[in-house]
Amino acid sequence: MTENALPRDIAAAAADLLDQGAIINRLSRPLTVAALIGLIVGLGVELGALLVAGLLLVTLAGLAETYLAIRIGFDAKLFRRLAEGNDPVATLGRLDAALIKLGVLTESHPERAIEQRASSARRLLMLQGSALVLQVAVVLLATAFAQAHVT
Repeated sequence: MTENALPRDIAAAAADLLDQGAIINRLSRPLTVAALIGLIVGLGVELGALLVAGLLLVTLAGLAETYLAIRIGFDAKLFRRLAEGNDPVATLGRLDAALIKLGVLTESHPERAIEQRASSARRLLMLQGSALVLQVAVVLLATAFAQAHVT
């Protein structure tokens, strides 16, 4: 038998799901740093255009991933606060008011149910994962390309 999830359960599940963004960030960070170092070292050395493009793509994807990690971490804490509150639905209005005062949310932003918020946050997590996948794919393609040209 399937029961309807309570807003508190949805908020708790969303917070737990968004916590996985920290794992993605820990995997992405070394790739981003390595690409940045490669670009900096490459300033004094003649690098091929393809290598520079690859390093730049890995760096840009890493910077996007870092932004998403910060945003997702913030969202995870907000969902956790909603899950631990007395009435998550009533708390949403106060949360929105606080986010508007901070300039994080615009006043024209329509009120959304917790399910919609969790779904949007999940999309951000998927984007974060996609940024990591792009980084890894570029590194693997560059490695394969370099191996093909060495032999």
